[in-house]
Amino acid sequence: MVLKNIFKYIYIYYIMSYLKDIIIEGSAVGISVIIVGTLISYIMVKLSGKDTKFLKNKSMYVALFLTGFILHIGLDVMGLNKWYCGNCAGCK
Repeated sequence: MVLKNIFKYIYIYYIMSYLKDIIIEGSAVGISVIIVGTLISYIMVKLSGKDTKFLKNKSMYVALFLTGFILHIGLDVMGLNKWYCGNCAGCK
């Protein structure tokens, strides 16, 4: 019984550690998408000669963050992150 509880706690620790790591990674990807998406949008708008008032739209930043965060979580759940790390030129 004691051994079963030890394995249960190890399993819970592993799951919690994984969840913490994937949330941190997803947040980093979300913030990266905010930065890159805003920069590209700004450049495109400036090149077309339009107004940059859209930069004050907070919902745009939320949408960009959620796009990166959910995409990262989804790709990890589907196993594509593991595949990418095994086949990426930068990871070899």
